Amino acid sequence: MNEDLIHKLFRYFSRFVPISLLNEIMIQPGHSQMPGYALTQAEVLSDPGVRIPDIEKYIFSINEKFVSERIKNSKGVILFVEYGTISADFTQANGVRQSIAVTVARNFSDANNDNLNEAILMNRCLDILMTILQQMFADMGELDFCAAIELITPPIEIQVVDPALFYGCGGWCAQFQNSTTIPV
Repeated sequence: MNEDLIHKLFRYFSRFVPISLLNEIMIQPGHSQMPGYALTQAEVLSDPGVRIPDIEKYIFSINEKFVSERIKNSKGVILFVEYGTISADFTQANGVRQSIAVTVARNFSDANNDNLNEAILMNRCLDILMTILQQMFADMGELDFCAAIELITPPIEIQVVDPALFYGCGGWCAQFQNSTTIPV
């Protein structure tokens, strides 16, 4: 069940990524795929989702080397999802909480950008992040959504992404917790 926490996050945030990009990133050869790879891949590719065409890179990892290589080679909008600390109280509903950071950023190394262009790019990154957050709340309100899961547990903290600290990319990062119930 615990490995399902991470699979669910990967699948959920894949809903915002164009199918063509998902096909480019899920390229593990069959002989080296971990159990569940093919099933997760099929689920992700068949989910109609809320595809955001501006997203040109989807990074779902905590591996610093993997993340830095993908970000450094990006020119367009990046959706970066990082999962973190888990706290668990198995005696209560929604007692398993996980810290999540969702970043929408773009490479700012373009030599032809002035302040207005930068402001427009930053606003577009914020618009995309807000679209994702609003969709998460809308999804929780759906009738068929599982009552034992909260995609977002408020409050949400949104902060600017400093290009000096994020491989030349600037944008916005939302930090929050989600919660679920894992029966004992």
